[in-house]
Amino acid sequence: MLRFDGKVALITGAGRGLGRSHAELLAERGAAVVINDLDSAAAQEAVSAITAAGGRAAVATGDITKDAEAVVNAAVDAFGRLDIVVNNAGVDSPSPFGPTAVDSIRRHMEINFLGTVAVTAAAWPHLVANSGRVVNTCSPTLSGWEGESAYVASKGAVYVFTRTVSIAALKSGVRVNAIAPTAYTRMASEADLPDALKENLKANYTTAMVSPIVAYLAYEECSISGETILAQGGLIQRFSLAMNDGYTNTEITPEDVKDHLEEILDDSSAKPLGVVGSESETSLLDLFE
Repeated sequence: MLRFDGKVALITGAGRGLGRSHAELLAERGAAVVINDLDSAAAQEAVSAITAAGGRAAVATGDITKDAEAVVNAAVDAFGRLDIVVNNAGVDSPSPFGPTAVDSIRRHMEINFLGTVAVTAAAWPHLVANSGRVVNTCSPTLSGWEGESAYVASKGAVYVFTRTVSIAALKSGVRVNAIAPTAYTRMASEADLPDALKENLKANYTTAMVSPIVAYLAYEECSISGETILAQGGLIQRFSLAMNDGYTNTEITPEDVKDHLEEILDDSSAKPLGVVGSESETSLLDLFE
């Protein structure tokens, strides 16, 4: 059994939903967990439930977009160290693209993306010292979702951040990965979705189907880094960028693009695109060889 005895995990947005589920599983497996949430009552309720079940837990209140360092310091003060960061906090508001989209994108970026960056940066010295683990939260909507331009853009930023930071992380023993979960939570219940879809999510896509993936990515023997794992109702998949063989012409013209568009877009030769600076798979640097 994978155990986390002696490890300390900070989980943001853990007062309820996915974050609380992650915290409860990690605590059940022996980790001391630190619950961060803007809703202090929800955070305290989660801590009370975990301690009542025999686990160790503490609250670290604070807005991660403004007080990330204080949140991390509170976690370290509570249990003396920090080994795991689960960046779960986020928002999702309908944001069809148009004249008002900039404000919505800015808000989503500040919370979903910069909040993730801020907590990771503040925790970095502790993670390096302990060969820690970071688990970020992306979304299955990374391929695009109508009416969700702000949310999808912010999660896309988290995806690229995860891949990029994983390079520096490898040199220090830290591993940085992400999940892209589908689960029925309060956010899902309040989303503008058909009732039938909500009922399906509630019945078949539980938070308990996501947290085990988070736990593995947070485990000290997890060796992968820079990956995003989709977790959807028991289905676990890798999400990756890919690059095909394409079309080559050193004297390219607009007409060539038009005439060879099918070849340019043909995915039959596509290969996963590795992180520049890593040793995995195909890299953009291969284009220059």
